[in-house]
Amino acid sequence: MTIVRYRSAILPIACAALAACSSGNGTNEPRPDRVDNFGSFNGAKIDVLAEGGFAALSIHQAVTHDDRKFVYANRHLCAQNCGAPLDTASGTLTPAAADSLFNIILAQDPFTLKDDYGTTRGGADMFAYTVRVTAEGRSKTIKFDDGTTPERMHPILQAVQGIIAAARR
Repeated sequence: MTIVRYRSAILPIACAALAACSSGNGTNEPRPDRVDNFGSFNGAKIDVLAEGGFAALSIHQAVTHDDRKFVYANRHLCAQNCGAPLDTASGTLTPAAADSLFNIILAQDPFTLKDDYGTTRGGADMFAYTVRVTAEGRSKTIKFDDGTTPERMHPILQAVQGIIAAARR
């Protein structure tokens, strides 16, 4: 699963995130009368590392629920002296966007996925993924590549990419 393959799926998620971003008081800060009920999201985090592809890239995306922070970095894979990243961003999501993201993630029940789905034989230009999900007092790391991606991981990757893309606008 390359990022390009799911570009058309990102648009609806990005639109939903933008709609969530535009509601409220016009800032990224919660309204004073809003009470955040973290519930099962307390301490929730997602960290996605995609490495490889035709251009030998390392793409890191991470979101933490409680402070609603996100980070994005796109750079070339290299051992030393890599130079500046190709693209980076960080910021804060709206409470609605953070809640939406972690609702999508937890709906896929990532804690029941296998730890490692292996790599595709002859898949030299595929991305290899390491996804770490922390929520509900548990943590899970799942490894796979474009050819071995578990079906329930697709909505998670799409949501992370879409929410971060929308927040960068």
